[in-house]
Order: sequence, then C-alpha cells, then structure tokens
Amino acid sequence: MAIVVSKQSTINKKRKIRVISTLLHYIKPLWKNRKARVGLLITIFYILLATVGPLIVPKPVIVNVNPNMIFLPPMLNPYYILGTGPIGCSILGDIVWGSTFILEVSFLAGLFNTLIGIAVGMIAGYKGGILDNVLMSINDIMMTMPSLILILILATMIKTTNPFILAGILSISGWTGLARAIRSQVLLMKSLPYVEVAKVLDLGSFHIVFREIMPTIASYIAIHFILNVESALYASVGLYFLGILPVNQYNWGVMISEALNSAAIYGTSAFWYLLWPSVFVVLFMVGLIFLSYGIDEISNPRLRSR
Repeated sequence: MAIVVSKQSTINKKRKIRVISTLLHYIKPLWKNRKARVGLLITIFYILLATVGPLIVPKPVIVNVNPNMIFLPPMLNPYYILGTGPIGCSILGDIVWGSTFILEVSFLAGLFNTLIGIAVGMIAGYKGGILDNVLMSINDIMMTMPSLILILILATMIKTTNPFILAGILSISGWTGLARAIRSQVLLMKSLPYVEVAKVLDLGSFHIVFREIMPTIASYIAIHFILNVESALYASVGLYFLGILPVNQYNWGVMISEALNSAAIYGTSAFWYLLWPSVFVVLFMVGLIFLSYGIDEISNPRLRSR
C-alpha cells in the first residue's frame, strides 16, 4: 500500500513539474519581448486585483450615509486613497470588488468566442462538403446581423447578473471572424505533405487537427482570444453604464454612469469617481493590446526581425 502511495505521489510530482515546465516554455518568449512583458505584467496585476484584492480590501458597506464623506478627493488613508463615492464609500473598494465580476465576464466571453470559433472553423475546414456549406452559411448569417443590437435585446430581455449567462450574451456573434479565418487556414494546411503523411499513417482526425494543424495557428488563436476579452470588457462596462443590466454598486460601468449623472465632466467633486474607473478600464485595455502585439511579434518572423 505504501509503495502504491509513493508511486502515485511521484507521478503527481512529475505532472506538476511537466505543467510548470510547459508554462515556462510559453512565458519565456513573452518575457523576452518588451511589449508582451508589459502587457503580461498588467494582465497579471488585474488578475491579482480580482482574486487577491477582495481578501485584502474590505467590502464597501454603507449603512448610514454620512454627508461629510460624499465625493471626497484622494486622502492619505489607504482605504480612501482614491477618494469616496456618492454615498461615502471607498472608490478603491468599489473598484477592487467590481474587478472580479468584470474579469469573469470578460475572460469567459473571450473563452466562449474562441472555443466556438475553433470548433466551427476546424470542423468546416477539415470535413468540408455539406457540413462546411451549412456551418459557413450560419457563420455568414451571424456576421451580417448587427451584434450590438442583438446584445442589447438579449441583455434587456434576460436582465442577468450571472457571469456565465452574460458572457454567453456577449459572445453571441464574436466567434464568426475567428471561425472563418481558421477554416481558411485548415483548408490550406490539410493538403500539406506532413498532414497527408498523418492521414496515410491513419493517426486519426483528432491527432491531425490538434497535433498537426492547431499548433501552427495557436498564436493567432491567442491573439483573437485577447481581443475578444478586450471587446467583452468594453461591452459589459457599456451595458452597465447604459443601465440595461441590474445595477451593481461595484461595477465600473455603474460608477462611471453615476459620476456623469453627478456632473463629473464639469469639474465637480464627482470628478474622482469618474476618473479612477475610467483609468482602470483603459489600463486593462492597454495591457491586453500590448500583450497581443507582443504575441504577434513573437509569432511573426517579419515583425520579430525589425
């Protein structure tokens, strides 16, 4: 029994070492690229903000509103270092506690868009025939539909606060461009010699698609995922800003909306309540853009040689 346990622990250690080495294999080139390094650091900061931040920063809970604490500028007090909001709550607390939901929705929507795009593009390109025609017809129909109007209609009808459902709404048509691009790449590569050899050896469709074709377009898929996360962040903040989704005190879009309703753009005391969530949105966008540029430079020899 002890021998079995020791063997199992050894296997688990080897798996952990393999996972860590794989991560380092992908992170190392990102770290060497200046743009990718900046984008990666900013992205890691936001992930820590959403996961570790709520454990450090107390949740803003206001029972009795103190008029003397409304819309105050940044203070030396760490909890109020960014100022206060319309009910005297900490702006830092609102941003930290709102980051979790924002990042959940953004990354889930990016993941949904990417997975759907990969599935549709791979199946259509590799199988071809009637299945290709059907999938691409659906893809073209979804591309021609006004995605913004669809999202507004669905968000108004469902009125959800569930990040999975909201991510599904935001990814209603964001996968179409990736699906068509992957289909084109698969159509080109499935006739290449090494793919033909894999077919002759009868390695199976799964091996050919995920071991032979997928690695060659992995960088493009990664860039598309990052851009989908970016667009989902804008869309989710925008929906809350417009008041289409249920009000959430800690959402950055709600904060921007309340600040504008308090005439923040005219230099009133609500200016800080407008500035900080806007800065955090823009900074996250900058991080994602730098990360995508860095991945593009790493994977594109022409850009890498400049």
